[in-house]
Amino acid sequence: MPDPDIIYSFFQKIQSRFPRLEKDFSGQKRIYLNSGAGSLMVDSSYLEIENASFNLNPMPGAVSLEEIKTSEFHYQVRQKIADFIGASSPEEISFHFSTTAALFNLAFSLRRLFQPGKNCLVTNLDHLANISPWETIAREQGAEVRIVPLKEDGQLSVDRLLERVDEKTVLVAITAASNVLGAITPLADLIQQIKQKSPSLVVVDAVHLAPHSPIDVREFGCDFLTFSGYKLFGPMIGALYSRKESQSFCSPYRVETNRAQAPYCWEQGMLPNLAIAGLKGSLDYLEDIGRELMALKEKNKPKNRTLIFRQAMEGIKNYEQKLILYFQKNLERIEKDKIKVWGCLNQDKIIYKVPTYAFELKEYSPAETKKLFWEKGRILIAEGNHYSALVIRHLRKEALNRVSLAHYDNLKTIDKFFETLENIIYKK
Repeated sequence: MPDPDIIYSFFQKIQSRFPRLEKDFSGQKRIYLNSGAGSLMVDSSYLEIENASFNLNPMPGAVSLEEIKTSEFHYQVRQKIADFIGASSPEEISFHFSTTAALFNLAFSLRRLFQPGKNCLVTNLDHLANISPWETIAREQGAEVRIVPLKEDGQLSVDRLLERVDEKTVLVAITAASNVLGAITPLADLIQQIKQKSPSLVVVDAVHLAPHSPIDVREFGCDFLTFSGYKLFGPMIGALYSRKESQSFCSPYRVETNRAQAPYCWEQGMLPNLAIAGLKGSLDYLEDIGRELMALKEKNKPKNRTLIFRQAMEGIKNYEQKLILYFQKNLERIEKDKIKVWGCLNQDKIIYKVPTYAFELKEYSPAETKKLFWEKGRILIAEGNHYSALVIRHLRKEALNRVSLAHYDNLKTIDKFFETLENIIYKK
């Protein structure tokens, strides 16, 4: 990896690729610190959507030029996603309206495994998209749902999870990174331990990890993994990885005329070409980052796209760790009786964190805090349960604020956040 200062300068230059970074659609200045609810779209995503609007056919085929181009386009994007997450084949990638839709489809397809006497595990760290589908199908089929708690610092209790896994466990649903606390789960080690104890399938929700860190499904050892385009600098679309060896367990919803084999059996109706094109544009952008970062340290042009994507995501992760350290250093100057921040703040463990923070101002409700950040600094943050209601309940709260950064943010962004924070709490 190139020198940290070079990395920092590099990521300042790419900010121009995000048309809505500094101004909203009306042209007014603002600071967007709500990437955890949906990232900003990169310019290449907009361009690919426009290009697809003019050049793709509604349905793929093998006769007319537009049909053929559409078939090739679907295959190319599946392959690009496979390279991004380290999958072995484009046939392991299916498209869905969202990650939530993908997981409900997956839960239904695995319904035959959830028999009385069997159990599945979900965790309090997860987004409800990776809890509700499993609770629903397990209860309907008569299987037990086992819930894994969090530790006091908001980290997943790995020991408690492994204690609950046994020979009757059919599935373990885990998150790659917390949507509220930013905690990263050490997936490779954890999944290996799960597999040693049980023949269960492992499903990973990688929505909140995908924009921040490399993903390698073969390294993780998971059976299924999902992520969403709208947090990966593109539009709303879900992508589901289903490991070839695990597809035999599945019997998904399927229109009779749809092809029975994966990935087509997962996809009901016409594919959303414009959303797929937007996702392609965001992946093109990440591939560009990887190639440019590799060019900074190597003379030969890289050819392996999986390695190129890994280089991009390692570069993003290293850059964001600088943001994490700077954010937490600034946090130290705020009086502890004014603000409460949840999650791991140990600087020695930032490799297990993405730049997402849940917090509460002692004098204001979350709704009031969000409004004040907008009024005093035109900074957009989040309030609510962030679809991770079990995390919020674990913290004995009804709602919390959240600030979530991405690689298009910088130290000046953080300075503005803390300047506004001090204006609020000290009523300047």
